[in-house]
Amino acid sequence: MKRLFKVIGALIAAPIVLLAVLAIAIALAPDPAIEAAPGDAIGGIFHVHAEASHDGYGTLLEAVAAAREAGADFLVLTEHNVVRPSAPEVVDGVLVVPGVEISAEAGHVIAVGAFEVPPKAERGPAVLEAIAARGGEAILAHPVNLRRPWSDPSTDGFAGFEVLSLDSAFREAKARPSPRVALALAALVGAPGKTGALIMDRPAGALERYDELTRLRDVALVCGVDAHGLPPYPASFGSLRLHFDAPAWGADPRADAATLRRAIREARTFCSVPALGDASSFGFGVDGPDVVAQVAAAGTTLVLFRDGVEVARGAGPALRYPTGPGVWRAEVLIDEPGFPFADGAFWIASSAMRLPASGN
Repeated sequence: MKRLFKVIGALIAAPIVLLAVLAIAIALAPDPAIEAAPGDAIGGIFHVHAEASHDGYGTLLEAVAAAREAGADFLVLTEHNVVRPSAPEVVDGVLVVPGVEISAEAGHVIAVGAFEVPPKAERGPAVLEAIAARGGEAILAHPVNLRRPWSDPSTDGFAGFEVLSLDSAFREAKARPSPRVALALAALVGAPGKTGALIMDRPAGALERYDELTRLRDVALVCGVDAHGLPPYPASFGSLRLHFDAPAWGADPRADAATLRRAIREARTFCSVPALGDASSFGFGVDGPDVVAQVAAAGTTLVLFRDGVEVARGAGPALRYPTGPGVWRAEVLIDEPGFPFADGAFWIASSAMRLPASGN
C-alpha cells in the first residue's frame, strides 16, 4: 500500500514539477522575445471589460495599471451594454476611450464613440444603423468565433472587423489541444505577460473572411483582447495591441479619442503581438513604384498579399514589390523568437490598402 501511495504521489507531483520548471524557464526567457527599435505609431489595448460588465472580474483602475505597465498609450473600455466612462479621460497616464459591447441578435458588436446604447428593440438587423445614428463606429467583436460568431451575412454598416481575437484563439486552442495551452498555463505562473501571446496564432479563417470583405470596401483590421480581469489583465495585455499613426497625440483626450476613431473609420490600423516585440516602427504603404512593408527589427519575414493572395515574401527589415491595382495588406513573422515561442511566430498584420488602377 505504501508503494501505491508513492506511485500516486509521484504521478501527482510530476506535472506540478514540470509546470514549475516551464514557468521558471519562461520567466527567464527574453522579454520581449526580440529587440525592435521603437517607432512613432501609437499602440493600445482594445476590448476590455471591468466591474460594470456582468462577467467582469477586475476594476477599471486595475485594467489601467496593467495597461500602463504594458506600455500602452490607450485602453478602449467595452463594458457589456453600458457606455463607460461618459467621455474620454486620462487615468494614471493612460487614455481611457469609452466604448460598449452590445449583445445583438446577430452576435456581439462594439461601438466606439456612441454615448447612448441602442435599446433591445434596436439590436436586431438594424443594430449597426442604430450605432451609426448615435455617432458611433461599429466593430464586429470576435466575428469568427467557435462560441458566438457574427451571423449577419451583410458586408455593410461596420467600420472594423476584429480579425485577431484572444477569446477566439483561446477557444480554438482548447478545441484542438496543443503544447501552446500548457506553455500558456506555465506562463500564467511565471511570466503572465506572455500568457495570451502563447495562445495567439495566425487566424487563417478570420484573415480569409477579412480579405473577402476588403475586396468589396475598406474595413479596418482590429484586434481585441476581450479581457475580463480573470485571468488578471496582464495575462491578456501582452497578446494583442492595436496601432495607428497619430502625429499629434497627448494634448487633449477628446482629440486623441477622435484620432483613434478616425484611424478605424479610414482603415489605417495595424495589430501586433507585443510580447514578441515592439511593433511601433512598422510601416506599410506605397513608395514610388513599389508597395513597401518595413519594420525595424532583424530576424523577421515580411509577407505581402494582394486580393488575399500572397505575392511576395522576404527577409526584413523591408520588403518591396511593384505596385498595381488591388487590395494589399502585409504580415510580419519572427523567424526564431526563441523559447517559449515557435519559429515563424505571427507578429504583425496590417489593415488592407486599396490601390486603384493607374489613371483612376
